[in-house]
Amino acid sequence: KRTTTSPTTAIATWYMNQLDTHELRTKFISAAILALVGDVCAQTVGHIMMNQSSGTNIPLKLDKRRMMAMFTDGLLCAGPLLHHVYNFYERIIPTQHDEDVATASKRRFLAPLAHVLLDNFVMIVVYISVLMVSTGLFEGRYASLPHELRHDLLPAVRVSYKASVMGLAPLQWVSFCFLPLKLRVLAVNVLDVVWVTVMSFVTHRNRH
Repeated sequence: KRTTTSPTTAIATWYMNQLDTHELRTKFISAAILALVGDVCAQTVGHIMMNQSSGTNIPLKLDKRRMMAMFTDGLLCAGPLLHHVYNFYERIIPTQHDEDVATASKRRFLAPLAHVLLDNFVMIVVYISVLMVSTGLFEGRYASLPHELRHDLLPAVRVSYKASVMGLAPLQWVSFCFLPLKLRVLAVNVLDVVWVTVMSFVTHRNRH
């Protein structure tokens, strides 16, 4: 009897195979595609808000240079950075270790919590700084970068903190608690669509 596989299962299986055979390439391309999707969402939300505030109905025209800047940042900056940072977290605070049941149970929840806190409230400053600098350079905004970093970095960090507290950090913690390390990449990539949408909107709102 011939069995049928759902499209979702087929895609998930293919993605996991890509992670097994081409881990770095898969992570970097995933980060790039999700950054592009997040930026399209951010541009769409910004356009809707502009139309509502001005009472107009101007058709949406996507900024392709901005989209390519976000895609390139995901491919060359965010993807590699996240790969090395997540491996560093696992080295300094392992989520899995050979130990007694009681200790292992505590580690299962506390180690992922430490990872998430570091990621969302410490390293986030680095992530946003890299995002602002890389997209600014890719968009040709060399002269305005010092001003943007002085005036827009801290507000962007505060917005990211709010997004983390309102749901992204708890969801990331749950995924880190119950998923093996290899599958956490996919979970974080899905959550990153929301984060990239917010950060792309915040970092670009003063560039026009």
